[in-house]
Amino acid sequence: SLIPLTAPQAGEQYAFEVDLDACSGCKACVTACHSLNGLDEHETWRDVGLLISRDDSPSLQYITSACHHCVEPACLAGCPVKAYDKDPATGIVRHLDDQCIGCQYCILMCPYDVPKYSHSKGIVRKCDMCRQRLAADEAPACVGACPNQAIRITTVKKANVLAAAASGDFLASAPDPRQTLPTTRYVSAKLTPIAQQTWEAADAAFVKPAHAHWPLVIMLVLTQASVGILLAERLLATFTAAKTLPLLIAALVIGGLGAQTAVLHLGRPFGAWRAWLGLRTSWLSREIVVFGLYCGLLGAAVGLQLFTNST
Repeated sequence: SLIPLTAPQAGEQYAFEVDLDACSGCKACVTACHSLNGLDEHETWRDVGLLISRDDSPSLQYITSACHHCVEPACLAGCPVKAYDKDPATGIVRHLDDQCIGCQYCILMCPYDVPKYSHSKGIVRKCDMCRQRLAADEAPACVGACPNQAIRITTVKKANVLAAAASGDFLASAPDPRQTLPTTRYVSAKLTPIAQQTWEAADAAFVKPAHAHWPLVIMLVLTQASVGILLAERLLATFTAAKTLPLLIAALVIGGLGAQTAVLHLGRPFGAWRAWLGLRTSWLSREIVVFGLYCGLLGAAVGLQLFTNST
C-alpha cells in the first residue's frame, strides 16, 4: 500500500502523497533519509515544517516535504551543465553528481528550496525518491520509516497535475505551483482548498539570510566597471583626439578579472569550461557566454589598436 504495484503509464509519473492529518512531526522520515543516503551533518533532503491557522479556531499542522519531482523542474532548466535529468519512464528528477560544478544556480531557481549545497563535496545534491529502492520494489527510506504511514509513493497523471496547478490546489503558504508544476499530493481534511487561505507558515515572519556570495559580488562590480570604462573610452575616441588605448586596456583587464573571479564561486571550478552546455535553457549559461564574448571582442579590439599603433 506504500508504493505502486505497476509502473507509470504514458502521461503518468511517480509522486509523493502525504497524509497531513497523519503526520505528527516526529521527523523519522528526515532521519531515515539522512542515514540511508549518507548525508553531511547539517544536510537534509527532507524537511518538516509547521503551518498555523489564523482563524477563530487556532490549530497547527506539521508538513513533511522533499523534492516534488515537478513536471517542469526549474532546477533542470536552470542548470548550466545539465547536471539534472528527468526520467521519462518514472518522472523522477535526478541530480547527476559527477556533472555538477557547484554553481548553486539550481538553488536559486527552485521555489521550494529543494537542492542542498554540500560544502564538503562542493556540489549540490537532492532527493531522488530512492529510485534504486523503487526499482527493486522497496519503499523509499522516508516512506518506510514513517510510523504513521503518512507518506507513500503514488502514480499521478501529468494532466491532473497541470489542472491542479492552474487552480492553485497545492499547499497553503507554498509558492505558486504554476511555476514548476509540483507533483506531490497533500491530503488533509483540515487543509481544504477553501480553508488554505487561513493558514500560514510558522516562520513566515523570520528572514533566513543565505550565505555570502562574495566572488559574485566582486564579479558584478568589476564587470560593470569595465563596461563603464569602455563607454568612456568610446565617447572620448568619438568626440576627442585623446589617446584611449590605456582605457581600452583597463577595461579588458578589469573585465577579465571580474569574469575570472566568478569561477571562485564554484564548488568545482575546474569544471567551469562546461558551463555553456545549458545554453538552450539556462540564463546562467547565456550570461557566461556573453561575458566570454565580451572579453574576447575587447581583447581583439586592444590587439587591433596595438597593431595599428605599431604600424
